[in-house]
Amino acid sequence: MHRPFSFAAGLLTLMATVLPAPASAQTALLSHAERPARLIRKTTVYDAPAGVRLLPGDIVESGASGLQIEWPNGAVLALGPSSSVQLDGPASPTVLLLRGWLKLAATKPANSQLAASAGPWQLKADHGSAILHLAGTKTELFVEQGPLPLTETDRPGATGPTAVGRDQYAVRNGEQALQVSQRAPRQFVSEMPRTFYDPLVTIASRIRPADPAALREIEVQDLASWNDVPPLLRKRMVAQFTPRLNDAAFRQNVEAQLGDDPDWRQALQKTVKKRPPGMSNYLF
Repeated sequence: MHRPFSFAAGLLTLMATVLPAPASAQTALLSHAERPARLIRKTTVYDAPAGVRLLPGDIVESGASGLQIEWPNGAVLALGPSSSVQLDGPASPTVLLLRGWLKLAATKPANSQLAASAGPWQLKADHGSAILHLAGTKTELFVEQGPLPLTETDRPGATGPTAVGRDQYAVRNGEQALQVSQRAPRQFVSEMPRTFYDPLVTIASRIRPADPAALREIEVQDLASWNDVPPLLRKRMVAQFTPRLNDAAFRQNVEAQLGDDPDWRQALQKTVKKRPPGMSNYLF
């Protein structure tokens, strides 16, 4: 016996298979910030208090104090002072440490995985916690609970991830080989943010929703602290901020301060080709 076709039921079924999950199911939450964090979304700079939902591609920067970010799957991340991170991937929590200190925890069972990249490294955690530090070309890792798999993304010929165990410390400086020690050096411990001594605690359920406040468009001086990011990440960031080259003042500042960077130079050349005849600048 055939049941009559219900157009409404069919439409609902189609929508369920095509439409994405609600934003709250995919996005991270800025759950703690003593002072509003700086949020860069596309090309706009915002003040972001605790309670702001974060989107893939967002860059979040802490000030003099740290902040905490949480995901619906239970993964938690803390940033130390003067640190910045970019969120990536709506399907699963992924972050890119741009500079400074980061602590992550993925201790809930089954689905709390959090992946983090820093310099040439990629770290995946689904049952542990760790601390990452990125300063220039030096990348450091301390595993609190592990082991956790560490992959060197710029060395594809490697046999596979390196398992860094509980209480172990890993470091790589520039092109030097990865080194793993049984304990963290005194300097790392002394420079680590004091709040990282404590375990990360989820507080998202107690935080009221908030909206970011737009401040201005991004400027060249905002990009200065990211000069040392890996080439692939630099290309991605140049692509994100290329629309700002339509602003004459921003374009001139990029030409003057970043014109020697191959990625920015290519973006400048493409922008010039799209401009109407008769418009030129001193580089092209």
